[in-house]
Amino acid sequence: MKFFEGYDVLRVRDYRLFWIGQWISLVGTWMQGVTQAWLLTRLTESPMMLGVLGAASSAPMLVLVLFGGLVSDRFDRRQVVIATQALSLLQAAVLTVLTMTGAVQPWHIIALAGVLGAINAFDIPARQAYVMQLVGPQQLPNAIALNSTGFNAARVVGPAIGGLLVAAVGEGVCFLLNTLSYVAVLVSLSLIRVRGDAPLRKGDVRGAAALRAGLSYARERAEVGRILALVGVVSAIAVPYRSFLPAMARTVLDVGAWRYGLLMAAAGVGAGAGGLVLAGLRISRESYRRLLPAALLLFSLSLGSFALARDYALALGLLTLVGIGGIVYFNCSNTLVQLSVEDAYRGRVMSLYTLMHQGTATFGSLGIGLIADRWGTPAGLMAGAVVCLAAAGLWTARGGSAS
Repeated sequence: MKFFEGYDVLRVRDYRLFWIGQWISLVGTWMQGVTQAWLLTRLTESPMMLGVLGAASSAPMLVLVLFGGLVSDRFDRRQVVIATQALSLLQAAVLTVLTMTGAVQPWHIIALAGVLGAINAFDIPARQAYVMQLVGPQQLPNAIALNSTGFNAARVVGPAIGGLLVAAVGEGVCFLLNTLSYVAVLVSLSLIRVRGDAPLRKGDVRGAAALRAGLSYARERAEVGRILALVGVVSAIAVPYRSFLPAMARTVLDVGAWRYGLLMAAAGVGAGAGGLVLAGLRISRESYRRLLPAALLLFSLSLGSFALARDYALALGLLTLVGIGGIVYFNCSNTLVQLSVEDAYRGRVMSLYTLMHQGTATFGSLGIGLIADRWGTPAGLMAGAVVCLAAAGLWTARGGSAS
């Protein structure tokens, strides 16, 4: 196990361009995410509406993400990502105009979140599958870890900037900056030389048969199926905690917009730290298997403790641990899945991963929202942590993903 060797992946020109463009765009995306949740809270004062917002963001995954995976396997992945990023720019521009003109209503925020969810159903499988074509299998684990590190570094910077800007100049400026951030990723993608050639050709199996083939492929690989199932449970009942941080900030911890932004950033700090360590390591596949349940245990215990916290400084520390546990767990899951599949099926398998990781959050957001409305936001978060802890225990008792 050697530190820093994993950062050699940044010497790959096209991956470096891809990473930088994505990071700039992600800063804007996190600014928009934290701002739209705050705006919805300000307009409605309802935790349940935050659950609806989270569900609207993830619900399109349930319907479209498998088709997104098929599109990723059928068409040039680079061109698919360019198209989805351009559509995301348009979505952000509409939200900007509505907010800056004072016409925005709660249903606008929720509907546009649904539009972005639909776009992401095609964007995420293609983007994840394209990374393999940029770096190859040997550097793939480190590229996945660096992608997660960039995602969570943006999660630190974006919410912090968003919280400060909301307090200083209002929500519209945050949405405008996000719109502009998509320009960076479109420029970076245009400069990349590696094509995203589709492994499926026109004469290959297509349509419903291709979808069934992808599902069968994942089901026949026991390790992949078990990992996907656990990701679905964790994502459904624990990951939606992010949607309820505005309610925790306003009604439990009694803090304003910029401190709410710091709460979001705290989880990102932990996740960024965990991702940086993983990105710098060259470790074996078996090490990823051992790390997976330990990271899930840390995530569950930290989230349950955060639900009980009433001190702001303690809450920041606990969310940092939540971020560490979450990033290590999901990186291990993503890496083990990608190392287990052939490129011809990669888009469809990663669409299943995306479905489990984000689509299942539809049910979790609504369920936690109902509990939060009846018994308070802390009770909703604690329920998710307890179920997640039970899932971690069951996973360990059954031997995890070891082959």
